[in-house]
Amino acid sequence: MFDVVCAIDPRFAGGTAAALASDVTAFLDAGRSVGLIEVTSPYLADMRAPRSKVIEALHQDPRLRIVNAATDGVIRAKTAFLHHPMTFFYGLDQKIRLEVESAFLVAHHLPFRGDGSLQYDPVATSWRSYRATGAWPVWAPVSGVCRQQLQSFAPFIRIAGEDWPNVFDISEWTPQRQKFGDDVLTIGRHGRADPLKWPETAAKVAAGLPVLPQSRIRVMGVPEQDLRDMGVDMSGWQITPFDTMPVPVFVDELDIFAYHYHPMWAECFGRTIAEAMLMGVPCVLDPRLKPTFGDLAIYCPVEQAGEMIEKLRADPVGARKMAATAHEAMIARHGTGSVDGRLDRFASGSMTRASVRRVASPLAVLRKTMGMIRRKEYFLSHLSAKQ
Repeated sequence: MFDVVCAIDPRFAGGTAAALASDVTAFLDAGRSVGLIEVTSPYLADMRAPRSKVIEALHQDPRLRIVNAATDGVIRAKTAFLHHPMTFFYGLDQKIRLEVESAFLVAHHLPFRGDGSLQYDPVATSWRSYRATGAWPVWAPVSGVCRQQLQSFAPFIRIAGEDWPNVFDISEWTPQRQKFGDDVLTIGRHGRADPLKWPETAAKVAAGLPVLPQSRIRVMGVPEQDLRDMGVDMSGWQITPFDTMPVPVFVDELDIFAYHYHPMWAECFGRTIAEAMLMGVPCVLDPRLKPTFGDLAIYCPVEQAGEMIEKLRADPVGARKMAATAHEAMIARHGTGSVDGRLDRFASGSMTRASVRRVASPLAVLRKTMGMIRRKEYFLSHLSAKQ
């Protein structure tokens, strides 16, 4: 029997894969026996690689056992973590058989889109998770924003009394250069190359990464064709393909991390922002991120990003002080040292339960669910007509 098993579609890249990898490493460092179950789901059907670089790297850890759900039969563990609700909402290509004392569905994704429409149904996801694994899951939100949204589906789903936030190996996130120390200001961002993680028009993309005097733009992870089709001028950008260099090294080269995104996108946590803060980079962010990061950043509409960046440049001492505060807060909240004790609380059910406001009434949730079903039926009918 394992202490912990973690199930994930290994094709996940970006924050979901990085979060799981940090959890697994922390479990192993604490002396826990850990099994990794690789599942596949139609949700990532367009991903061609069998697994992301992050998951591939996990395979190299001799302490970790890779579990083959097809041949290993029943998988027994004290605690199971099922990663990413969209995987289980869409269903697994092959069922896994779990015998566990407790199972948690780690919610890396919000149920509601930026416009309030529903992108997955947590009630149906719980049921499909049970059908696919034999274990009824308790939902583990990765942030307070995620918890608020999931609360709208209570009591039809069970929600853990404590969040399961992203964590980081702090030893890997040590700034090596002083920000604002060069004549040229480096403004940038990084992340998975998804067009929804960018503003919706060329003008707003340009405003979010403004061309300022004595400055340059550096980006890792850009949906280049999508932005080109929008008319975005990237001729002056220094572009690095996603996942081609260590994130701490890339982020450490920035003086400002600027991040605004599409109205239809909703950030469940924002791991890339936390990474920038860990590297001591001041952040200029979309106001929708304030519930997660509070006073650790500057928030403004995308049109005002250039103005806010210039204010930071005009006061480098103040900017570095804000960044240092954010750095220390990230260490305290999201260091891997917090994982082992939290695992014990989750496994024992001794979490403190907090009262959280719903973001939608039961009637509103019902209407949104019916809308999601109609959209799915419309999509399937038109897909059938084309075949």
